[in-house]
Amino acid sequence: MRPIPFPELVEERLPGGATAVVARRPGVPLVALRLLVDAGSALDPPGRHGVAHLVAQAARRGTRRRRGRQLDELVESLGSEMGAACDEDASYFGLSAPADALPRLLEVVVEIATEPSFPAAEVARLKRRDRAGLAHLLDEPGAVAERALLRAVYRDHPYAHPPDGTAAQLGRLRRADLAAFHRRWYVPPNATLVVVGDVEPGTVLALARRRLGRWRAPGGAGAPPPVPAPPPTPRAVLVVDKPDLTQTQIRIGGVALPRRTPAYFAAAVTNAAFGGGFTSRLVEAIRVNRGLSYGVRSRFSMSRAGGLFFIASFTKNETAADLVQVALEEAARFAEEGPTAEELERARSWLSGLFPLSLETHEQVAERIAELRLFGLSREEVTGYRERIGAVTAEECRAVARAHFPLGTGAVVAVGPARTLARALERFGPVTVLPARRLV
Repeated sequence: MRPIPFPELVEERLPGGATAVVARRPGVPLVALRLLVDAGSALDPPGRHGVAHLVAQAARRGTRRRRGRQLDELVESLGSEMGAACDEDASYFGLSAPADALPRLLEVVVEIATEPSFPAAEVARLKRRDRAGLAHLLDEPGAVAERALLRAVYRDHPYAHPPDGTAAQLGRLRRADLAAFHRRWYVPPNATLVVVGDVEPGTVLALARRRLGRWRAPGGAGAPPPVPAPPPTPRAVLVVDKPDLTQTQIRIGGVALPRRTPAYFAAAVTNAAFGGGFTSRLVEAIRVNRGLSYGVRSRFSMSRAGGLFFIASFTKNETAADLVQVALEEAARFAEEGPTAEELERARSWLSGLFPLSLETHEQVAERIAELRLFGLSREEVTGYRERIGAVTAEECRAVARAHFPLGTGAVVAVGPARTLARALERFGPVTVLPARRLV
């Protein structure tokens, strides 16, 4: 099997401490630019959840030199669109455009990330928008279940809150909170610039030295402290009360693997065989054989300090306990027996065939490089992907399942009417009932 084609990476530590990584992909005359800042929501101060998210969103709404409207017009004139996002580990800024626009692209993304002014009116507008969006989440039981799962599994850990925080905590944020977070964590040693496209690496690095190399950190600023590994939690049930629902959203999850783990490829195959695809074990047991749900899936969600494994589905309120029982029984059986030869081969083939589709565009390659740099991984994770997936054994899958499926630990989360669900689910562990509005 041929290795996955992936460009060579040319890397340089710039004056001031930022890193630039360039990948030349000739052919399509486009360029994708990503700036990764090692400052995610895990660094949100207590009582100020959502500040990292709001910094990333507000940074593009005004700088020391330009107002938000001027930045928008500049980006649009380049035929591009600015993207900004934040997850638990990092914040990201991205642009894509014709390759000859690279100098201006680099100018604007560096200006946004290093010189935001956080205009008070824009901060207030973004807070109103985000709080309105959070209120709307109450009408999306699946989104409520995802937020509840973080809280139930991670508890007091920095990963326990979603990056966008809650309406109450967002309401307490002030412009000074954003400026303080940016001043502390947006510093050159925490920044990685990724450029992918039909460009010459030497030219790009020269541009990066001129634009990004002038950025200097305040005295004493440095890398963020490491986030501790999340501890496993004893089995418990969290019922999120939504009395109006006729179907229950269910999540079953527990603490699992960080992204940088030797078991990464075995975990990918394990999940594909167990619940990651339409022909997986869970789909067969829950949808095909018992008709408990139209959809069920599982996933390893991996971050820098740790991760979680979870099963997600929905069913009629009256069959919520049945679905949980079947899911846990299948998880235990998989951990005991591992995948069959047919399941193993199907999972390996599916993953190997799907992976190249995630590397078709400059934007996808830039995102992959940013991921490698964030988690300290080598490009061989990409070029050798199919070989390493193909080498995963049934016993490795069984070991992953035994160690990381929520068999006797973790949380069962159910979003629906507590009056129906609380008693039905108490056989799976002690039950806590939480009003849905407390999660947003």
